[in-house]
Amino acid sequence: MRILVTGRGGAGSWQVRGEQIGAALGARVVPLAGLNDMRAADVILVIKRCPDELLSNLRKSGRPWVYDVVDAYPQPTSSAWSKRYAVDWLRAHIGRLRPARVIWANAQMQADFGGGGSVVYHHARPGQQPNPIRAQLRTIGYEGAEAYIGPWIPAIERICRERGMQFVLNPPSLAQLDVVLALRGPDRGGYVTRSWKSNVKLANAHATGTPFIGSPECGYLETATGAEHWAESPADLERALDWLLAQDTRLEISRRFRRAALSLEQAAAQVREVLCAARS
Repeated sequence: MRILVTGRGGAGSWQVRGEQIGAALGARVVPLAGLNDMRAADVILVIKRCPDELLSNLRKSGRPWVYDVVDAYPQPTSSAWSKRYAVDWLRAHIGRLRPARVIWANAQMQADFGGGGSVVYHHARPGQQPNPIRAQLRTIGYEGAEAYIGPWIPAIERICRERGMQFVLNPPSLAQLDVVLALRGPDRGGYVTRSWKSNVKLANAHATGTPFIGSPECGYLETATGAEHWAESPADLERALDWLLAQDTRLEISRRFRRAALSLEQAAAQVREVLCAARS
């Protein structure tokens, strides 16, 4: 089966869902693929954004195509949307594109649309170092754009000062952290964020065995092992850190996380099943 993976390209979700999944599938990966690229394929996977020119070529090609809707909504504008507005936007968006099949980032997004399609959760970045789980809890950190966690930073820095810890933004690897945070400020919250964002930060924590404190978003809750900790306030964060002080606690969390990790190969196999169904 000749597979083409395309989309606008450029974003982190393109690297994970496009380049990495595409390589695991043995697909051609071409941002903004042209009509000839499409006609040379048996089935096409489009990631995230589908500009008008790309959509026009998809229709001209006559090839079946699958749409991975991960993070396709406008950001940060969608943070202000109500649930009703968000669901109306999603149904209109998919209705305009009319793919043969849809891949959802999580089950809540699938349910909000009204069912159908397939959920494929984010896999972790390949090749990450396992967390050594040090004796002392000394370093907590965050991977991602500072704007998302920004309103939390004063409270995080205060808590770190009081506990003799340090906070690191975008460490070289999760293995350098004792706990990874996945917290979001209220200005980047809202229904879409809580309900439709992918589980990618937790996927990376699982793969490396790094203890995790995050916002209780659906993508995280749906893929949780039961060993995660949730925080919606500085007091919640302090309680979670208290629970994680003991090395034995963090070692057990690490073991549970690594057993639960979704590999690139497993995610690619799930995507292949959807592509085969779209082609049949």
